Amino acid sequence: MNQVSMKKILVVDDEPEICWIVKKVLMEAGFAVDLAFDGERGLEMVQRGDHNLVLLDLRLPGIDGLETLKRIKEQHTQLPVIILSAFDNIGAAVRAMKLGAYDYISKPLNVDEMMITLKNALQTTDLINEVDILRRQIEQRKNNLLWSCTAMDKLMEVVARIAHYDVTVLIQGESGTGKELIAQYIHEHSTRMTQPFVSIDCSALPETLVESELFGYERGAFTGANERKIGRFEMAQNGTLFLDEIGNLSPNIQVKLLRVLQERRLQRLGGKNEIDINVRLITATNTNLDDAIRNGFFREDLYHRLNEFVALLPPLREREDDSVMLARHFLTHFNHKFSKTIDDFSPEAVNIIKRYAWPGNVRELMHAVKRAVVLATDHIEPQHFPNEILEWQPRPKELAAMAPSPEAPVRPLKEICQEVSRKVERETIIRVLQDTRWNKVKTARLLKINYKTLFNKMKELGI
Repeated sequence: MNQVSMKKILVVDDEPEICWIVKKVLMEAGFAVDLAFDGERGLEMVQRGDHNLVLLDLRLPGIDGLETLKRIKEQHTQLPVIILSAFDNIGAAVRAMKLGAYDYISKPLNVDEMMITLKNALQTTDLINEVDILRRQIEQRKNNLLWSCTAMDKLMEVVARIAHYDVTVLIQGESGTGKELIAQYIHEHSTRMTQPFVSIDCSALPETLVESELFGYERGAFTGANERKIGRFEMAQNGTLFLDEIGNLSPNIQVKLLRVLQERRLQRLGGKNEIDINVRLITATNTNLDDAIRNGFFREDLYHRLNEFVALLPPLREREDDSVMLARHFLTHFNHKFSKTIDDFSPEAVNIIKRYAWPGNVRELMHAVKRAVVLATDHIEPQHFPNEILEWQPRPKELAAMAPSPEAPVRPLKEICQEVSRKVERETIIRVLQDTRWNKVKTARLLKINYKTLFNKMKELGI
């Protein structure tokens, strides 16, 4: 079904012959058509809310065309109305335009003129609807960027300034801090806001797939390439491309990315022609790229291409009371999603939220609240949080708690060391699992242990 066949037109005219002629012409063009022979019936049909456009005659029995138009616009401001007017009634047609009519067509009708005016009205309405949808999406994403701390105030003030300038931005922050939300904010406050925002997680794909995902490939470029694939750069044409975890790119891909950034053109895999690109690049990393450069894992020339502006996103543990504010935001969200009515967090649950360091940052907090909403009935209590959150203690307090009091018997040093080691080991494994999105193969590789050892450790430590 094409776009035109999905549109529904209401014709309101007291001359049946004209109605049937217009209906025949519109149906042949692929429109669905309803007819009404007076203003009252036309208003009744408009109330259904399923018409895309109204063709309205000014001379109607009972309620005239101007009054009908006025009532339509009171209830359906975005519904385009095209006036049908005789040559001797142009003054009324002009008054109709002032009341909100899209345009008017003179009788006797010229079919070509009518179709051009009608299609222009529908295209204009579609564009307005698309802008409204985009505006709502922007507002929804803004609501996901919540903060109250001074550190975030300063960051967002600077981010808002640079959003308007077409510079590359490198967002640095721990995993789960919301780097992609910052990238979306920059895009939505830039001159490219109406163009695509495309993202890719460089850590989620093996090296063999990253190149084809970024640059695309031609049919027959390799075994299994049965058709042309458009890469993320081309998908983001005239818009913004967000490369998350840029530090995970292999040296080979880094070279190709640098070339694309320098020349502003690329070649698909297996392709011969170069394609000009116009893309704003935003990247993010949770690793220290300076260390990666010193260790030979990241190209210094590429780094300088990426960091025309650097945004440092603070971890949740440094954002004062943001954790409680965000937790209540997620509570509202998951109440709606799961059709629940959890009132709030108990005072004890609030204390836990404030006390915990949230090594997985906002992402970990969101998952913890989601789990709690599922388990809770009235209020969220401490028992609704995962054990690793309930058992966690800041290291200084943890060590102080293990120190023997004057009345308590002295514990063996070996026992204390084993307990501390076990807790540190558990926290480290959980942290790396969260950073890799619970990819056990990648976690084992980062921890430099084999998969079986990781599996046994997780089982032993209750992860």
